[in-house]
Amino acid sequence: MKNSKTLTAKDFIQKVFIDETGRLIDSGFYHFGFVIMAQGLETLGSFLDKKPLKARDQSKLRFSHAINRLMPREYARLNDNHKLYDQLRASMAHTFTVSKHIYLTSKANKDLGNNHLNRIDDQLILVAEYFYADFKKACLRLFEAMEKGIVNEKKINTDFYYTF
Repeated sequence: MKNSKTLTAKDFIQKVFIDETGRLIDSGFYHFGFVIMAQGLETLGSFLDKKPLKARDQSKLRFSHAINRLMPREYARLNDNHKLYDQLRASMAHTFTVSKHIYLTSKANKDLGNNHLNRIDDQLILVAEYFYADFKKACLRLFEAMEKGIVNEKKINTDFYYTF
């Protein structure tokens, strides 16, 4: 294909998880941003084990590894007993919605926009812009670990071409 380039995993993470998800959030497409970030955490976690990128039955473990090792510490506490995985990632991946225990919002919400990671009426508040900032930091932490040789970059689908 003309002007297409096979991407490395690092290039993919930069272009899709950081750049494109950032544009979604900046443009107010918060729900779609949350879908990508929830699923993206699992992908980031896949680089933290020795198994192939597409290894089966690893979703919960990989999401939790990313939460525990790449995201700020507050998230690990919130993922106790895999709660964030069940209520955010699994719910978003399978139904495109979150559980009743999660409330997604943005900084534009005058009542809840400054309550990121707080609970109100048994609902965990996730604010898109703050969640994205933490997700982006997780991506950059993974890059740093790759550069230091702590984490190996895995090969993504070689037939994936990014032509946008």
